[in-house]
Amino acid sequence: MEKFFEEAAKNFAKSIGAEIDHCKDEIKHGFISEIDIRGDVNIDIYLILPKDVLDSISELLFGDRDYDIEDLSKEIANLIVGNAKVLASEENIHFDISTPKFFENINIDYDKRINLSIKGKCFSILFKEV
Repeated sequence: MEKFFEEAAKNFAKSIGAEIDHCKDEIKHGFISEIDIRGDVNIDIYLILPKDVLDSISELLFGDRDYDIEDLSKEIANLIVGNAKVLASEENIHFDISTPKFFENINIDYDKRINLSIKGKCFSILFKEV
């Protein structure tokens, strides 16, 4: 499943004129959006987005840093998970996605993670099987 989310993150970055790279750092703190996926696979997805990542994305999207943290965090999660759903369906894996939930600095029990960066700033996508 991770490959769909990594590819979706790359597609999101490309859509705003940026690139995604791998990051060695494990991001543990930041603004968190959770989306549950249910169907052929049942996983909770968590995007951990530090403020500097949100600032960079806001600058690319809006040309400034004037944004609502919760709205932007949830919208990024929606775009990435929604695109991952499309990519998975192309390989006959089907699931529904929930409306994003927003949290600040909660402890997350997870099974897998990918650490990525955009404009040199790291963020993480966590996967928890349910």
